[in-house]
Amino acid sequence: MKSALDEVTRFATYLTRKPSTDELLHLLIRDYLRELYVHDIEVQILVDDEVLTLRLSAGDPIHGRGEKSVDSLVELIADKQIFSTLEHQGVIHNPQNNVTITAITIDASVKGFYLFQHSQSIQMDDTILHYLRAISSLLTIYLLGFLTPTKSTVRESKIKTENISDLTARQLLILAGMVDGKTNHELSISLGFSVSTIRHETMAIFRKLDVSDRKEAAKQALTNGLV
Repeated sequence: MKSALDEVTRFATYLTRKPSTDELLHLLIRDYLRELYVHDIEVQILVDDEVLTLRLSAGDPIHGRGEKSVDSLVELIADKQIFSTLEHQGVIHNPQNNVTITAITIDASVKGFYLFQHSQSIQMDDTILHYLRAISSLLTIYLLGFLTPTKSTVRESKIKTENISDLTARQLLILAGMVDGKTNHELSISLGFSVSTIRHETMAIFRKLDVSDRKEAAKQALTNGLV
């Protein structure tokens, strides 16, 4: 596939245009997941620990509308340890059903799942795994208020979402690196920017998120489901 980093950066840039939820998933399928043969996407939210409900979709049904049990998702993906697997790997792919899922992580816990249906078999490798995790993380950040509209923390979540939506594509990538514990030098190498640029963007991130250090920035990123 094309450079995963370039595609993630391009998607982050696209999100700064603030697309509607209706067009977001369709464009994701058309422009960012075409090489993975994805033709259907579902956003399934946990109503409680055992029940899922469809919150958003594009294409044909994968898991279906209405409330469904987590057990039925376990059967679809063929993994009985779905939560622990996602916690450690971030992505589960079932080649028999050509379905991939990633977690919707909010407040450091799984609140739902992104389901991707492939039209043909794909060979899941580390590049694709990290790419889908990054795309899912950006989706969660962008959709945060939409995914949790009934919680008492909606106002606070909306404020955080607005702050994060002000971040540039470059700043979102650097923020993700902070969560991974990367130094400015390591970020410079992995992202291809100078150390001074990384330092300048880091200070801009601090201002936009109203934090004073990398630890606080990473904490807010985790709270908003970046990883």
